[in-house]
Amino acid sequence: MFSAQDRLAIEALHDEWLKLELLGDSSALLQLCTPFPLWLPPNEQPLCGRAAILHWLAAQSQATVRRIDIADLAILGTGSFACKVATFRTTLESPADAVVTGTHAWLLQRDDASGWRICVVAWTIEKRQSRE
Repeated sequence: MFSAQDRLAIEALHDEWLKLELLGDSSALLQLCTPFPLWLPPNEQPLCGRAAILHWLAAQSQATVRRIDIADLAILGTGSFACKVATFRTTLESPADAVVTGTHAWLLQRDDASGWRICVVAWTIEKRQSRE
């Protein structure tokens, strides 16, 4: 059964993710995931496992995330699985001052030992525009 407590736990996990993303702490971010997560970046091959994800993150341009605004947050679940979807607006600072908007989704799994963990992360980028 998916309870109000489950929803609150996933909201807390989401808040922790945003905090770590603002800090740029990719290793800690991946600790919020299951031992073998799957990331589905837009227009790229799937990334399977923490090592592949860290390697991919290291190869990305290193703009500083200054702000992340979330809207339309929805969490649904049944039993030990849940889905979280939301829209985002991320403000980046040098070397690539930009605002990126899109939608992201998580598939989560609950286990007795570690609570809710993220299994799959997928996102779209709807618009990227330079800040002026």
